[in-house]
Amino acid sequence: MSVDVIPVLHNVFSPQKVLEAARIAYGLGYRMFVVTKASGSAAQAGVPEAQKLAIKLGRSFACLPDLPDALEVLKPARVLLVVPRKFGREPLLGEAMSAKGRLLVVFGGADPGLSRRELEVGMPVFIDGVEGDIGSLGLVAIALYLLRRELASQEISQ
Repeated sequence: MSVDVIPVLHNVFSPQKVLEAARIAYGLGYRMFVVTKASGSAAQAGVPEAQKLAIKLGRSFACLPDLPDALEVLKPARVLLVVPRKFGREPLLGEAMSAKGRLLVVFGGADPGLSRRELEVGMPVFIDGVEGDIGSLGLVAIALYLLRRELASQEISQ
């Protein structure tokens, strides 16, 4: 059984951030993208634009009220929360590659990121080599690229 990765952008206020995160996820080949706890203009403008993009590309998109709703509906085998190095427990690729089945990869959409309570729903991981704050879209792009590359190399070796 392989790993099915679903990117999740949680607690977002910016419509541009929703759309850019969706572009990154779909552009890297992920079939589904999820937004949880979208507020303000992110909910009013960003979510409809991301859904429109998903339809155009033949991909899946979901907007759910909060992170626990995503866990309930998607029933992941594992949840990784991508955070800055100082908040992470383990490197992203070490943990991600031990998972089988559905893997939710959660990114905080607003500063300062994910709360302590939210970090308890899964494993907080960091991207090895990223030392400073590169923002949520930077984390989304690098983490999803590294996951895609690692999963592709695993498929080739099997």
